[in-house]
Amino acid sequence: MFQRSIDEQIALNQSRTPSQRFEALCELLDFARAIAPTGPEAEQRQRQVQAARQLDREQLRARCRQFLASQRTGTE
Repeated sequence: MFQRSIDEQIALNQSRTPSQRFEALCELLDFARAIAPTGPEAEQRQRQVQAARQLDREQLRARCRQFLASQRTGTE
């Protein structure tokens, strides 16, 4: 039954125009914002998630710089 529901939603989305798909996406995002937790605990969690993502990006950049530097010198 669940798979049938998924298949129906995919078929519905495929029958939409790009503008209709975008509008449906916006509605979904509005709904997600409406049910998202609020308050000090949610704000603290969001700050923690953002800090973790920033650290991940910085670490990836450092690895990329290290890799590119090793390629220039011919070492790994």
